Amino acid sequence: MALLSCWCKRFPTPHRTAVGFRHLAGTHDNRHPCQPDGQRSDRSSRSPPLQEDDAGNAFQEAILASVVRSSLDCVIVTDEAGLVVEFNAAAEATFGYSRAEAVGRQISELIVPPHLRKAHANGLAAYLAGGAPRLLGRRTEQTAMRANGTEFPVELTITEARSGKRRFFTASLRDLSQRHAADAALRASEARLAAFMKHAPVGMYLKDTDGRYLVANPEMGKVFGRPAESAIGLSAADIFGPQEAAMIAENDRRVLESGQAIAIEEFLSNAVDYAWSLVVRFPVLWADQQQARIGGFDIDITEQKRAAERLQQSERRFRDLTHHHPVPVVFIDSRTRHLITANPAFREIMGIGPRDEDRFRQHRWFATREDYRRLKALSRQQPRADGVEAQLRRLDGSVFPVSLSWRHIEMDDRPVIVGSILDLTATKAAEAELARSREALAQSERLNALGSLLAGVSHELNNPLAVVVAQAQLLEEFLAGTAHAQRAGKIRLAAERCARIVKTFLAMARQRQPERRSTDVNDLIRAVLDIAGYGLRTAGIEVQCRLAEGLPPLEVDPDQMHQVFYNLIVNAQHALQEIPAPRRVEIETSLEGNDLQIVIADNGPGVPAEIRNRIFDPFFTTKAQGAGTGIGLAFSLGVVQSHNGRLTLLDRADGAHFRLLLPVEACTSSDSVEGVAAHSVADIGCTALVVDDEREVGETVAELLEAEGFAVRIVEDGAGAKAALMSAVFDVIFCDLRMPNIDGPALFDWACQATPGMAERFVFVTGDTLGGAAARFLERAGRPVVEKPFSRDSIRRALSSLADGPR
Repeated sequence: MALLSCWCKRFPTPHRTAVGFRHLAGTHDNRHPCQPDGQRSDRSSRSPPLQEDDAGNAFQEAILASVVRSSLDCVIVTDEAGLVVEFNAAAEATFGYSRAEAVGRQISELIVPPHLRKAHANGLAAYLAGGAPRLLGRRTEQTAMRANGTEFPVELTITEARSGKRRFFTASLRDLSQRHAADAALRASEARLAAFMKHAPVGMYLKDTDGRYLVANPEMGKVFGRPAESAIGLSAADIFGPQEAAMIAENDRRVLESGQAIAIEEFLSNAVDYAWSLVVRFPVLWADQQQARIGGFDIDITEQKRAAERLQQSERRFRDLTHHHPVPVVFIDSRTRHLITANPAFREIMGIGPRDEDRFRQHRWFATREDYRRLKALSRQQPRADGVEAQLRRLDGSVFPVSLSWRHIEMDDRPVIVGSILDLTATKAAEAELARSREALAQSERLNALGSLLAGVSHELNNPLAVVVAQAQLLEEFLAGTAHAQRAGKIRLAAERCARIVKTFLAMARQRQPERRSTDVNDLIRAVLDIAGYGLRTAGIEVQCRLAEGLPPLEVDPDQMHQVFYNLIVNAQHALQEIPAPRRVEIETSLEGNDLQIVIADNGPGVPAEIRNRIFDPFFTTKAQGAGTGIGLAFSLGVVQSHNGRLTLLDRADGAHFRLLLPVEACTSSDSVEGVAAHSVADIGCTALVVDDEREVGETVAELLEAEGFAVRIVEDGAGAKAALMSAVFDVIFCDLRMPNIDGPALFDWACQATPGMAERFVFVTGDTLGGAAARFLERAGRPVVEKPFSRDSIRRALSSLADGPR
């Protein structure tokens, strides 16, 4: 509301009039001192004589002036025109004007903020015109303005007085700035306290002397087993069981009687998070120091208690397990190097009988002094070690290889070395066999690397091989029924074999559908483990399989997928050799939407972040020289991608986790020749354009198309193709992908703009799907592709695709 909103409109400034305080001190009376007929009222006729009346009025005015001057509240008197006629000292101090500066000026210019002055003027005008008063005789909060333009809150009271025909308004104002600041500070303090209570990770509460909860923060809800606010006004007996309530009441009594804080552990049998609590209680005294309350903090120590209990149970189990453990375990005093105790497995492995105790104390464990000195120095330098190999000597003198692991611990207040011994006799024999297997695997990887290299060479063979394959087929058909047909067939078979070899090389290096058949992926994993299982077992690696039942079969090349799984498992085995036991490989299969997911993970050291993006690069390896070629993962990625799948390394901190996703429905067998033959040339048309910069290849494609009934035109570059397409309409365009000047993509993009109908009739002929640019273009174009070396069947499949597609 606007300050003095009931009396604010600017009027022409009248002449100044001095008004005595006696005119403002009387009770509120809307009547004029004179009656309407101009006669004096009875009251004035009964007034005392003039001298006595003047003296009394002067005294009354002096008192009133003193009160106004000494008032701690601001007192401002204005006439009905809004001109200041009185401005006391408190107003001077509050608003920054002297009385001399204020008297005679418009009140709105002095203390009313500019944005409220219009409402101020409208209110005054409305009231003077006979409107109902809105602020007279009431205390309200308003906004005022100091001389420096700053605004501040005030408490305002307005009264009205009359003197003769004049009307005066007295405004009493009190600066509320400090009160508002104090209120804001109080609210902020209460908000901070509420936030502190709300977010405190420990229970906090306040009770009365009868144990009823007065305040409880949300964390106490975990103690109560119900929302904290629902416990307000309740006692422990209303919330907990009888025994627990009695325990709480007794502890509350101790605090009240002692007047001291106590901390005690309490157990609540039905609680989950706060089953065990460290409860700190303390007396809380009000300001009068008469009536006490009980404050408290509940600190959840459930996990610590359970951890301590687990530790005790673990120690008991440790003693039991040590005694019954099949692995030899010894406890040695780290200062004297004397044997403290050993489990039965150690006595068995060392050949110690019941009567051999004294004899064994004099026995030298290690086969050589060098081993003893080395292990003694190493155990002093390293408080923990795993897989340290040495040679031990049994009590009968026989020597055998072992793997030693140890830890420095405190037992019965003395430093102890606890060690385990693993007999490596069988492992060493297995390692020899494993070395032979690794050599065979390395040879296989080298062959795979060679295959990747040959893929590049094979690409250069595609063009001449395409001519040989296609011409051999045509020659065999031409010579059918003659003595030379068999020779032509032999040429065709040999050429097709060469084509398959080339395509196999390419399949190892790029995305390509291999020979596929329906395969149960779980059976395939089991077959891989049959081969890799021995190496895993002898390396101390546990294999955990979680193979989902009822998975749909996949259409994959089982031999290639077998090699992928084998590569990943063997890689995991190599990584786990560098870490102490336990070593673990986990294999899991599941159905994720339309994909079948295979995860092969280990708990080894994982793959460092700095090389994660390089592990699928060909020839990149972290193994020692001679231990790996860096082909395995690159080959595996190529195989998976050729099956329209994905092979990724998951971001995990606990080892290497590889995930394969293979589509269940996307992999389908290649179209059969019979399916191709279902469409005739009449379904497509009878004219064809062949664009290839190698004349022999172009002519061969043309001959195959002519065999299908097409009239064919051959051009050797993109410019000639443009001219041909502008001059004639063709039912199909077989275009090479890579050509000088205007290549296949450029010609296709031009055709999409210049002859849109022709673009849908393109078939691309290429031996270059290795390049990323070529692959991206073919995906964008969405046109059929014939890969070199091609055959009559591949040409037919392309024609069939055109017949099935939109025309």
